[in-house]
Amino acid sequence: MAQLPNFREQIHEEKYDTLIRGVGVSTIGTKTTLFSSQNIGRPHLTNMQEGGRLSNEENFLVLSIRFYVQFATGIMYRYIEDGIVWTFKVANKNMMGPLPLYVAPCGGGMYGNDVNAQGHVITNGTPDWSGILKFGKPVEVEKNQHFGVDIEFYDFDSLDGNAAAISPRAQLNADVNLKIVQCFLGGVLERQVQ
Repeated sequence: MAQLPNFREQIHEEKYDTLIRGVGVSTIGTKTTLFSSQNIGRPHLTNMQEGGRLSNEENFLVLSIRFYVQFATGIMYRYIEDGIVWTFKVANKNMMGPLPLYVAPCGGGMYGNDVNAQGHVITNGTPDWSGILKFGKPVEVEKNQHFGVDIEFYDFDSLDGNAAAISPRAQLNADVNLKIVQCFLGGVLERQVQ
């Protein structure tokens, strides 16, 4: 398609990538970088065209970050919302984080109570756009600049030495039920007009 020189357009864009989406035993490591090349070409997992960067003529003004989580069992929410720590990076510099996953609610998804989880709400936050994490100032990702979201798991230590420590990563990997953890970067994408 021909490009119009010196003309650019701005559109609302949600870039997304997936830590996990499926059922059965998984093998997630202690640290994973989202928006890298691991899910390229799989549109149900990511809408990135290239690993870790935008295409040659795009700029992205990131205004928010959200995490969508879904599990078949309520206890997994407790392990994951405090057991995952994320860091948003642009050009290998921390733009936000490290912070626990619950700091960046989804602003959508199923909402309700799991009777097996003693009233725990089933979603990361409330299902409305007022409940998402909006940045205090926009973060610009310039063309060809690398960016990503580092996901790290941290164990819950035994405080008295008698109780066993809990590994959220091991719990997630061992869980054979439905499990989804996705990250969304919302903002304004600027590109050449075609």
